[in-house]
Amino acid sequence: MRLARLTQRKEFLAAAEHGRRFRSSALSVQVLDRPVGDDTGLRLGLTASRKVGNAVKRNRIRRRLRAAAALALADRAGQPSDLVIVARPETLSASFPTLVAEVALAFDRAKPAKSGRRPATRARGAEPAAAGQSS
Repeated sequence: MRLARLTQRKEFLAAAEHGRRFRSSALSVQVLDRPVGDDTGLRLGLTASRKVGNAVKRNRIRRRLRAAAALALADRAGQPSDLVIVARPETLSASFPTLVAEVALAFDRAKPAKSGRRPATRARGAEPAAAGQSS
């Protein structure tokens, strides 16, 4: 079974900002529940930053997470949700059955994000106000 994919940055940002969260030692999960009338079903997005390793390691992590998600979420494929899995360095060393179990557990136990958690973002290129200057 192949899950649909999140492809646009705004979809990843929506899951991060408005979704439910779950953290484990090997991965972090963000789940955004979509309206019931949405017919696309479960969509999967994977993130592996350069912090987790070089390109070879990141690609291996993504392949492992994609396979683990396909097994863990096979019975939930019709549920209208966006699932973003953020890899951690431990993802590569974790056993595959552990990854499958953690993805399934994360999807069920993800909790709403705490309000006020993210600071307001400023526009790119904008200079922050200098501290201690008064007019």
